[in-house]
Amino acid sequence: MYYSDEQIRRAESRGITEYFRSKGYSCDREGREIHIHGFGGLKVKEDTQEYYIHSRHVGGIGLVNCLMKTFDMTFPEAVREALYGEEPGAEYAEENKSERVLVIKKSEETVEPPEIPQAADDNKRVYAYLSKERCISPIIINELINAGLLYQDSKGNAVFLHRRDNIPCGAEIHGTGRKKYVIGNTSYSEIADKRILSVEPCEAELLNRFLSNTDISFLEYVYSESANIISDSKDFRVLSDMTEIISGLKADYPDLQSEVQKKLKSYKGVSKGTTDSYFEYDRGNPQKAYVFESAIDMMSFMQLHPEADNCKFVSMAGLKNFVVEELLEKEIKVVLCVDNDNAGEDFRKRFTGRCFSFTECRVYGVKDFNELLQKRYGQKDFFSAVGKMAEWSKNVIAKEASREVRYGMHGNRAI
Repeated sequence: MYYSDEQIRRAESRGITEYFRSKGYSCDREGREIHIHGFGGLKVKEDTQEYYIHSRHVGGIGLVNCLMKTFDMTFPEAVREALYGEEPGAEYAEENKSERVLVIKKSEETVEPPEIPQAADDNKRVYAYLSKERCISPIIINELINAGLLYQDSKGNAVFLHRRDNIPCGAEIHGTGRKKYVIGNTSYSEIADKRILSVEPCEAELLNRFLSNTDISFLEYVYSESANIISDSKDFRVLSDMTEIISGLKADYPDLQSEVQKKLKSYKGVSKGTTDSYFEYDRGNPQKAYVFESAIDMMSFMQLHPEADNCKFVSMAGLKNFVVEELLEKEIKVVLCVDNDNAGEDFRKRFTGRCFSFTECRVYGVKDFNELLQKRYGQKDFFSAVGKMAEWSKNVIAKEASREVRYGMHGNRAI
């Protein structure tokens, strides 16, 4: 049996942001668009119901199409989801002019099992990403791996497994790609005798845009908030002059900073079929639950607070009301450890008087616990790396200058 035209019309008429808010996802206004968190940059124009997923470079119009692209649903699955589980052939009986009662002809609903990512042969990329990029201790990483809750999938992603009654029922996924932004096609092996220029990531983006048709090429690594461009230009002054010009153009591109940050972010989301589950890890006999927006924030908190025991650590993979409600129903004390931003504040307010809030990120002026962890443990390594590169650059320039002086003197004697 197929969905009728009337059912499809009602499914299409439901708003995209209305649906995601009802599922507990965080939806923030950014200019004329709504940013729905947890899907790699899902942006929606409410007036036209157009959407675009920036991390996947796909988009369309309407809730049904959005569900098909976002969750890889078939058309009937997306229509059913948009209609709150209504089956094909359901009829509406009108009791009065203002109220409609749904009459379901078919009560049985087929629930497809979630797709659990296939495990790789090792966890090397997960270790490298979590320890080097996220500054998380191998002790914490091993704790979750040994518990069977964290592994590397065949694509190299970090998979945080959801379990219900010890049965896999979903997964939170984080990409492990390094935060780097490459300009040009210069290979690492070619930079030994090149020169370094430190710029901001947005300046590097402008250099890429304006110098793409020139014979100057770059290789650039982004560490934290600054970039180091290694140029194969023979004239270092040309490159320096260009960056001065580019810096003056930044005002003409007000959205440039956000564009660059999107390029530097790794993928994160949930596997297909993950609906009403969440990631959790118990220590001891849980008396309280610490609730986070992501598993990486959760692991960062575990490292920052090794004294936390007899508790449950929970990741919502976003901001989801049902996770907190389910924990409260179990009569467990809930401590919200969500991000220090507007969305996180709104989420905390929903549970005022029912949950506690951990305010450490607000006290230190950081967005989340991983940012706090990196500031405490990663800053020294970052400045050390930049310092070493700066020193190397000075030595190269000094050697070049010395060589030019020696060659110049030799030439004068020969003449």
